[in-house]
Amino acid sequence: MKLIIHFVWEKILERVRVNNMNKVEKIPMKSKEKNKGSLKRLFKMMKPMLPLLIIVVVSVVIAAVFQIIGPVFFKDLTSEATMQEILVVDPLTGLIDVDVSLLLIKVGIIAAIYVVMCTFQFIADFTVSKVTGRIMYRLRNDVKLKLDKLPLEFFDKTTNGDIISRVSNDIDLITTSIQQIVTQLIKAICLLIGTSIAMLVVNWQCGLVAIATFPICMALALFITKFSQPLFIKQQKMLGSVNSKVEEAYSGFKVIKLFNKEEDFENDFNLESTNLANAGFKAFTLTNMIFPVMQFIHNLAYVFICVLAGVLKDASMIVAFFMFLNIFQQPIQQIGELSSYLQQTNAATARVYAILDAKDQPSDKENAIIADENIKGHVEFKDVFFSYSKDTPLIENLDLVVEPGDSIAIVGPTGAGKTTLVNLIMRFYEVDKGEILIDGVDIRDYTRSSIRNQIGMVLQDTWLFNGTIAENIAYGNIDATREEIIEAAKEAHAHHFIMTLPDGYDTILNEEGSNVSQGQKQLLTIARAILSRPRILILDEATSSVDTRTEKLLQDAMTNMMKNRTTFVIAHRLSTIKNAKLILVMNKGHIIEKGSHQELLEKGGFYADLYNAQFLGNNENVDESQSNS
Repeated sequence: MKLIIHFVWEKILERVRVNNMNKVEKIPMKSKEKNKGSLKRLFKMMKPMLPLLIIVVVSVVIAAVFQIIGPVFFKDLTSEATMQEILVVDPLTGLIDVDVSLLLIKVGIIAAIYVVMCTFQFIADFTVSKVTGRIMYRLRNDVKLKLDKLPLEFFDKTTNGDIISRVSNDIDLITTSIQQIVTQLIKAICLLIGTSIAMLVVNWQCGLVAIATFPICMALALFITKFSQPLFIKQQKMLGSVNSKVEEAYSGFKVIKLFNKEEDFENDFNLESTNLANAGFKAFTLTNMIFPVMQFIHNLAYVFICVLAGVLKDASMIVAFFMFLNIFQQPIQQIGELSSYLQQTNAATARVYAILDAKDQPSDKENAIIADENIKGHVEFKDVFFSYSKDTPLIENLDLVVEPGDSIAIVGPTGAGKTTLVNLIMRFYEVDKGEILIDGVDIRDYTRSSIRNQIGMVLQDTWLFNGTIAENIAYGNIDATREEIIEAAKEAHAHHFIMTLPDGYDTILNEEGSNVSQGQKQLLTIARAILSRPRILILDEATSSVDTRTEKLLQDAMTNMMKNRTTFVIAHRLSTIKNAKLILVMNKGHIIEKGSHQELLEKGGFYADLYNAQFLGNNENVDESQSNS
């Protein structure tokens, strides 16, 4: 009773914790009804594999039938009549003679029965492996395609570790569980029905004793499942948190080392890992209670069968019903295991479908225009409003006109809205109000992919993938020839260092690009942008990771690249934008000053304060009231 009270109390506390966790869940579940329908949607996905499932069902049924008739033949073998046929007593000598041929026939039939059973069980297992393999491919492919359609906002609010956990661990768990569920569920049903009929036919009294264990065991399993389900949900959430910690550890490994935070990080990781272990321990402890109690109930059934066989004076009944009970308890135990699998699968499926049900980025209009290389690059902001959160305004009433070929520098403190401005041009986010026009056409009237094809972007944070240097440079123009790749590298002043590498342009970059320096990675990304030949160019602090000498070379290269292209340059080092035709000074989402470098210095305003603070050390001149938002 104490144990029951304890688990009821744990159930109440767990419900409170689950509700609290759902409030901060990165990818929110739609509803409780949606969670319950996740398994149903998963099984609908298996509909195209119906022919294979039919093979599984038929094979499992045949295997179950042969498993059930095995004890019948064992009963026949151990019956008094059969023993008298096999063990023949010589009336003259009184010696017992064994009829070997008859014995071999009887044993051979039983052996053949189990060979057939094992063969069809193998066919079922092999076929269901093909089914689960296809489901795994389908789920991962659907999630990958879905992630491609999700807006950037989704990834801003969701940790990489959590997404990886859902795509990897949860889908692995789903497919593994399905492999068990499909075969075990069908086999359990067949064995339950078939064994019950066989036992009642052989002896209805013993059959009733054996069958009576089923409802007791099922009631027990359902009772425990009711309390363990929330724990399995929590376990999957905790697994996502642990994966996030692992991803965080290795992406920021150098920073952790730099500040000697190994011990702090280890403590944080141990806390997350302990939470995962505790959730798993509680869930599996509850579920594993089913089996010893079931075993106790079955052992009582063995005792009652022995008593009944003694009353009925039929020893062969004991052999047959011991085998029947052994078979009969298999599906009951399997159903107990299925309860655990179903709970884990339901939790994992709900998490995967939370991604698949997430809101896509807005679709292109039905008659959207395809932007081609003929666009001139005239960019205009008309009364644009945008914020990441409704409670925190960022860009308000923004008006801006940029003529084709102009180079516009954007400066301002962190959080002023500089990067947000170019993200809106790229349609990484959609404006809340107002219009952004390119060549007089609202960018929402262009197809998203075609407008991005005409925009080149070099970010402060470089990204290279596992592949050759040539492949990385050609990432934005896969049809580029080797000569064009080399020419782009020369323009970016990357050719020299590339040729010093062992395999030149065929050098393989590892996943993190750690076999080249940070400055060299930036050179490669600039070469990538040059090769894409965009009409509009966005440089987000593109020279921040290179030395002063290389920066001068890059400035010359980018000056050539910017000719006849509309260019937006986000800069923190004001020395890099002195020659810009127009400098926009942003703060708190507004353009507070605009003009050339010299004009802004002469105004003596916010830009002049920033410039003096950066180059003259005159920090006192910066108005703190206009700093970061």
